[in-house]
Amino acid sequence: MSGALPVCNGFRIRGLNADCDRLALQSNIETTWPLGRGSKARGPRPKWHDVALGQSELKVLRAYSGASPTFEVWAQGEVGGTLLVELTRQNRTRAVRVGQRMVFELGPEEAAVLRVERMMTPVGPLDLSPHAPM
Repeated sequence: MSGALPVCNGFRIRGLNADCDRLALQSNIETTWPLGRGSKARGPRPKWHDVALGQSELKVLRAYSGASPTFEVWAQGEVGGTLLVELTRQNRTRAVRVGQRMVFELGPEEAAVLRVERMMTPVGPLDLSPHAPM
């Protein structure tokens, strides 16, 4: 063993209700994409999406158009790593350990910020406002 600290290096996410069709996943490094619930042809089960998360990266889940999405997050990575989920309007932070699943519900126009426990400061400026150029 190298002695390096365990880290969470990503997560799996799936939308649990119809409002997840109006939920966007934003990043300070990658492009924005809508979460959605997956293909209706596959049946009633929501589709899991694998999302990588770097040490200097923030992911933001933002609901649009008055949506109140419910989604499930499953932390991935080395045993002992932790994914932090900050809910903006509720002013609380939840820790999701690697291998653990947790369900979150966002209110209208609310956002959730996801990051690793031991985050390194991003190199460039970070503007996640709704009017920021993409």
